[in-house]
Amino acid sequence: MSVTVRSSSPTRTSFKWGAALRAISVLSVLGIAGCAESPEKKAYQQTLETAQTDPNFCYSNRYDSVLAQAWQRAHSTEGNGQQDKTQVQAAALPAVTVTGATAMPELSVPPYSQRSCRLSVKIGDAAPETGFLTFTYLVRDNVTKSALAEWHPDTEITEKYDALMEKIKAGVDMNNPDLKACITRYPAFNAPSFDPMVQKAAVDLRAHLVRRCLANRAALKNLYSDLYFIHR
Repeated sequence: MSVTVRSSSPTRTSFKWGAALRAISVLSVLGIAGCAESPEKKAYQQTLETAQTDPNFCYSNRYDSVLAQAWQRAHSTEGNGQQDKTQVQAAALPAVTVTGATAMPELSVPPYSQRSCRLSVKIGDAAPETGFLTFTYLVRDNVTKSALAEWHPDTEITEKYDALMEKIKAGVDMNNPDLKACITRYPAFNAPSFDPMVQKAAVDLRAHLVRRCLANRAALKNLYSDLYFIHR
């Protein structure tokens, strides 16, 4: 995992927006390349592709619309996990002001990679909010297949972290071989900040990867079981 931390940027304001997309806790990704795309969707996807390698992805105003759309998706579906997370809707979005933007270390967990920026944002008349803007990419055979931008406010990070701590306090079987294997596969991240929220985000991300690893191992066991009964 490469570590590159950039300093915060001056305050910036943007009044121009693109189309709104929704995807928050579930990793439903948007293809970089597509057929019969609208100009808005194509421009959005090109912006996501640019952010994959742009050294200024964290504080360049070219990403204001992506941030605003991610912010609106996060708030428009709170408590509504059933909303279509890939639907594209045209919308006139309010002004956005960003302060204190700082790039976090880049993360590579093949086939996924992620770039993240910690910042404070004010959208329209809403109260200022601090959180993480993330760009997640699915890369296979050195080709980017899909990309996704998400906004994770500090409130979400704290809720997930507290829930994880409660589960740990309630008791976790650390002798479970699958859990041991998944923890070994995804060791703790070296968070480059003394900011407690950055530390919580690193723990939350690791927990997400470990849970996914456990789910994959369980699915594999079920597959082996099914094959055994089919071919016995």
